[in-house]
Amino acid sequence: MHDEIVHVYEEEKIKPFVNKLRQFSFEDLEKTSHFDYSVAQKNTDITFIEKNFSEFKRIELVQERKHKNQKISYDFYYRLDDGTYIIYSIAFEEKPVLINAFHVNRNFIDFKRKLLNAYKRKLIG
Repeated sequence: MHDEIVHVYEEEKIKPFVNKLRQFSFEDLEKTSHFDYSVAQKNTDITFIEKNFSEFKRIELVQERKHKNQKISYDFYYRLDDGTYIIYSIAFEEKPVLINAFHVNRNFIDFKRKLLNAYKRKLIG
């Protein structure tokens, strides 16, 4: 079984997730080895990722994801001024866990339209 997208949230329905995320700073997040590997593999500018984390007003979409191990995580999509986006994948356990985070150099509006079309049965918002 692969990871499964359980729900896609937008508009007013993302507020509870954003409010939960607001409680934490980037430093509060426990970073996984997968995150460290991904940063190195993609040559990600960690300062850029860290700087944008607290820009919660930029969050326009949240995906709830169920993993093979049955744990749940949330993908937070932050739209940037240049139209691209950053994804932060976070699990809320005893301590919030940053599974992955990376900048995507594609147009967020186009991506969102395609995603919502593909997952319209799972859309909440």
